[in-house]
Amino acid sequence: MTELLQTILLRVTLAGIASAVALRLVGNGALREIVKMAAGLLLMLALLQPLSGLHLLSWEGWGLSPPDVDAIGEQNTQTTMSTIAATIARAVEQRAEQEGFDCSVSVTMANDADGVLQVDRVTVHYGGADAARLDELQTLLTEECGVPADRQELIAK
Repeated sequence: MTELLQTILLRVTLAGIASAVALRLVGNGALREIVKMAAGLLLMLALLQPLSGLHLLSWEGWGLSPPDVDAIGEQNTQTTMSTIAATIARAVEQRAEQEGFDCSVSVTMANDADGVLQVDRVTVHYGGADAARLDELQTLLTEECGVPADRQELIAK
């Protein structure tokens, strides 16, 4: 039990440090609210993930078997990914609107090789009047959202 508490304390501390650094790097930009939400999710994950290894309850009588629990976990992961993607897309659309762009944005999320959740692809459908300002739109996506140009897709409406 002491090992479990040490693991939880270490993970929460590391998640807190990572969250503080991320919030410090973002400053007061449009991504601050997204980073706050991601930091909260990271802290919750750091707290709850070590507890998932405990087998204090018997699955008999609950109507769930371990494979069902795995499926529920996968469904929760997908729900989290889609919620974060929608939040990022909404923030990017608002920021682009502030710069005078008429566009709609969709974001897909994926885990990288280390299992860290990241923006996989950003697709922007822009209006015809914005075609002359595509470089400016790409710069906005790269600088404010941290999405490299190779993971950006710009499509005319």
